[in-house]
Amino acid sequence: MRIALPLPLLLALLGAATLPARAQDCPAPQAAAEQAYAARSGNVLPDRAGYTRDTTGSVCRRWPARPELTLLATPVWRDGGDNDAREGDVEVLVVDTGSHLPRAWARLPGALDSDAIFFDGMRLDTARYQLAPDTLAFGLRVQRRNGSGPNPFSEDALQLLALQGGVLRVLGPPMVLRRFQAEWDTRCAGESMETSRTVSVGTPGKHGLADLVLRERQLTTRSWMDGEECRDGRTTVDGERRVLRYDGRQYGVPEALQPL
Repeated sequence: MRIALPLPLLLALLGAATLPARAQDCPAPQAAAEQAYAARSGNVLPDRAGYTRDTTGSVCRRWPARPELTLLATPVWRDGGDNDAREGDVEVLVVDTGSHLPRAWARLPGALDSDAIFFDGMRLDTARYQLAPDTLAFGLRVQRRNGSGPNPFSEDALQLLALQGGVLRVLGPPMVLRRFQAEWDTRCAGESMETSRTVSVGTPGKHGLADLVLRERQLTTRSWMDGEECRDGRTTVDGERRVLRYDGRQYGVPEALQPL
């Protein structure tokens, strides 16, 4: 495989991983977001001067574990930026599936801040993160990439939230679950590395929520010209196993695992 292929392929796979509308049971994210914001009371994520809420970029999903609730996430951009450098938050709403009335909400400051590495989409993750008998978390995944041909880069980060006592709590900073980076001559020769991580729920922790266990795998691809033919070789290595512990306020995510 030529080194030019992984980035588009990975982005296509990320898009394919999004479930069809019927499976999500929220086929019109913009309409769902606009209904929820229209139905909210004045203290729920009030409008802010200097920021613009982009409901066209909203994502939504009915929560499989609690189908009476629907999850919504909407980008909110600081005015005056452009596609190359802009600042943005994400507003997350848990709404009643039938009435669209907000039940709980949270803001993720700076979640979409973009510079050389820019925001490239987001989706809701409703894997069963059962952190305690009474605490089921869900996640927001944010994708970023750059626009470089010879040095492509992309990453996918997960941030967990949990509904506790009617309050939507952010459980810590985002953690990178996939990162791809490469350097090549735009024809064949070069090297790429893809790091992928899985998250599983571990043993109960000392402060009420279970540990999170991250397992890592690294795939390195090296490509070179052999006469007129481009060849490549791959090496896969299991990386470090990490345990993230909840300290009573949030999970400690090392800076090395956080987005660039």
